[in-house]
Order: sequence, then C-alpha cells, then structure tokens
Amino acid sequence: MNKKKTVILMSAFCVLLFGLLPVAAANDYVSYGEVESSFNTYLSGKDRKTTTGRIVPWYDGMTYHYEDAHGIYGAIYVTESVLQMAQFLMWYYFGVIFTYDNINEGCKEYLSWFTTTATLNGEPLEMTYTPIKRSQCVDSYGESILWWFNVGTLFKPGELEPGQYHLVTYYWMNPLGMFPEPIPNFITPPDDIWFTIV
Repeated sequence: MNKKKTVILMSAFCVLLFGLLPVAAANDYVSYGEVESSFNTYLSGKDRKTTTGRIVPWYDGMTYHYEDAHGIYGAIYVTESVLQMAQFLMWYYFGVIFTYDNINEGCKEYLSWFTTTATLNGEPLEMTYTPIKRSQCVDSYGESILWWFNVGTLFKPGELEPGQYHLVTYYWMNPLGMFPEPIPNFITPPDDIWFTIV
C-alpha cells in the first residue's frame, strides 16, 4: 500500500473514531454490573459504594432513567453501640438476656434477626440477601460499622418500563427466634414512596 492510501485510510479511521465518541458519551448509562457491584460491596470498604441506578426505598418522588440498570435495596448493619442497645432492649421489652462470647458472634446473631419485604405497585418483590460481611465504613453518627448485609432486588436496563411506581418496604424482626413468624420491626416503620422512570 502506498503512502497516499495509508494517509487516506488513517484519516477516515480518525474521522470515524472521533465521530463516534459523542455517541458513546451520550449512552453512558448505569450498567447491571455497576448496580450488582454496588449491591454486593455497599458497606465493605472505607467509603460507601453508590451508583445513580440505586432506587433508595425512603427517597420519595425521585426520577430515574429507563436506560439504566436499577437496584432497590437497603443495608442492615450493626455497630458496637447498636449491639449494646439490642442487649438492653431485649431485656426491657422481652425480659430476655442476650449474651454472646465475642463481639463478632454477637453482631452476626443480631443481624440474623432482620428481614425485609417490599411490594412494587402492589406486587411482592423477590428479595435477595447478600452474605453478612465485615465493614470499614462509619455510620451517620461516626460510629464504626462492624458487620452488614444488603437486601433488595436488581433490575436490568429496560426492565422497569417508563411510568410511575409505588414502592412499599416492610421491615421485620424475630429476635433470637422468639416468635413463630417475624414481627414488624417497631423501630423501623414501613417506607412508602413513589418514583418515576423516564
């Protein structure tokens, strides 16, 4: 191939490449992999992992993009002071002494008490739970989060059609397996929100 043909081909390639760059930037949507990664690592590191595709169950009136993947989820976590408060509340409300051999064992036992359910436009969502994991994050009070898990459901791009959605999230507990079925978590009332997909 002579030099003139090479220059023409290279020029055409550059025009094609740079002509496509704005298209790539315009389609910079949240991928399913990003949402899945955030769901699985949300409180693992020193900083909370978030994506714009997350539909927070207590943020009412938000708008999300149809082209994005989405995750409806929330974290349940424990700090040392939460664990101490759980010991007091178990004794105060139920007359049960909650003891554990070490703090990690106590944290895992405490987290096992909690479940979450949700409905979207009146239909139950299938909820997924991550394993209980260690954390390096702090909560909004500046306390170290010791262990945590996420619970929620994930949607691929386009799975949520454009329109308005009604999401109700219910929080349940069954401390030390005391009850035949989980009871409503009296500390965390249900979240009832609307959001829009455009």
